Amino acid sequence: MTFCMWEVMETNSNGIKVIILEDNIEIQTLENIRLIRIKSSNYNLLIMKDYLPIIGYIDGSITIEGDTTLTYNKLKAIFSNVRNVFYLIVKEK
Repeated sequence: MTFCMWEVMETNSNGIKVIILEDNIEIQTLENIRLIRIKSSNYNLLIMKDYLPIIGYIDGSITIEGDTTLTYNKLKAIFSNVRNVFYLIVKEK
């Protein structure tokens, strides 16, 4: 029996799927995102398709670029990125 890792990892072949949650309620889902730019007080990140799994805290701004651009400034949130699905859990805007 052979096992192909790409079959497991390939959940969204067109880009990153972004799910934005606020107060544990899903408020927005975005598909086919090309990049996510995070500027926090401690680091700057550029997340693209097939980026390594990561979890972190944002105290700064985030820009989500796909067909349109969505930007949040002065944001406090928790994020995770696993298998091209990016979760953003907003604490304060």
